[in-house]
Amino acid sequence: MLTDLESAINSLIEVYHKYSLLKGNYHAVYRDDLKKLLETECPKYMQKKNADTWFKELDINQDGGINFEEFMVLVIKVGLATHEDIHKE
Repeated sequence: MLTDLESAINSLIEVYHKYSLLKGNYHAVYRDDLKKLLETECPKYMQKKNADTWFKELDINQDGGINFEEFMVLVIKVGLATHEDIHKE
């Protein structure tokens, strides 16, 4: 049986692959698919930045795709913002 953290990590990987596999590449989420991911998985944060802004910020190696490491930067930023929001309430 998986721990809560192990399950959360598996969920992050599943979400990443759900959108990376739209173009058949396990290793990259492309601009239009990142927009779908953001609109579906974290719409609250689309109000703060649009998909193009997120893409430019996340595509650290500027190869035209968001690899898993770059995706984790998104997870960290959204996680920190969510944590901050929770403590405001």
